[in-house]
Amino acid sequence: MLGYRAGMFAVAITAGLSCGQAFAQSEGQLPVSIIQMPSGHTAELFDHVWDEDQSMIRPRYIVQELSYPGSAYANNVFEVFDDMLWLCNTQIRSLFAPEELPQSQGWEGAIITMMSAPLEFGTRDPDVIQFFESFLFADDGCALDDEEYHD
Repeated sequence: MLGYRAGMFAVAITAGLSCGQAFAQSEGQLPVSIIQMPSGHTAELFDHVWDEDQSMIRPRYIVQELSYPGSAYANNVFEVFDDMLWLCNTQIRSLFAPEELPQSQGWEGAIITMMSAPLEFGTRDPDVIQFFESFLFADDGCALDDEEYHD
């Protein structure tokens, strides 16, 4: 299903991402936490990559349910998309002071990544399932970046 796109959702089994001037967050990094998503599944924050070339924040989460054989969650792209939108709307703001908006600091949006196992940014592993979605920041939350795909 490499490059599969269902409705508003992009899926990649493996990805070789261009890092550009991206770097993993070190100072002020959030502690590892387990997050209960609206679907009932859990995500564990793995890291944040601050991609200065694209002005995008890339929070990356481990969602073990993606690797379960016959996982109904991994096969329901709309449920996964809803969880990704929820992660963008609820988790990004904690990276900034309460009165600051990410866009006021020069960040245009976020690319939310869910992966079935830990994987170094920009590497490939055929055994790791990865889901990606790009969102733009607005004053009232995150909105799908539908300009990202030109299918």
